[in-house]
Amino acid sequence: MKRKWFLAATASVLLVTLTGCGKTVEEQIDTGVASAQTVFEENPQQSNKTIGKIELYVPTGFNVEESEDLNNLIITKGKESYILFVNYYEKEDSNLHYELLKNDSSKKIIKEETVEFDGAFGFSAVREYDKEQFELIVSSGGVKMSTISEDKNIDQKLVDMMTIVRSVKIAEEKE
Repeated sequence: MKRKWFLAATASVLLVTLTGCGKTVEEQIDTGVASAQTVFEENPQQSNKTIGKIELYVPTGFNVEESEDLNNLIITKGKESYILFVNYYEKEDSNLHYELLKNDSSKKIIKEETVEFDGAFGFSAVREYDKEQFELIVSSGGVKMSTISEDKNIDQKLVDMMTIVRSVKIAEEKE
């Protein structure tokens, strides 16, 4: 009986260990960029937060830090920090952020994907930041979000970022 218990416990530990290995960084990047494109093409989430003139959807577990600069918002989830940049003057079809990315040769682009849907332009990209970190960037029109990330959960981070970026609306001034 003890031997069966030992074999069952060993099998359970082995199963948990193998499951925990997860995806490689390359797989996470490929999945994340493709999933971000899918999110871009879906209906944006309804906003649940308003900061100044910016209305946006903030997923559960994320927090928006108020700041005096309403063009740049800091969004956090645990120890992760994201910068949300809103250019009020760029339209939905703007590719300004993409052109800036392509013209910056200071860091290697590992993967990028552009998408045009329903009159809007967007992209997701992963750049090498240093040996163990990556810069994740998503954009829709004049809205861009970026973060520096370790090699964990890159795919989910890109999806969350695109979900936030696609939800951003500029509130109309009431007269």
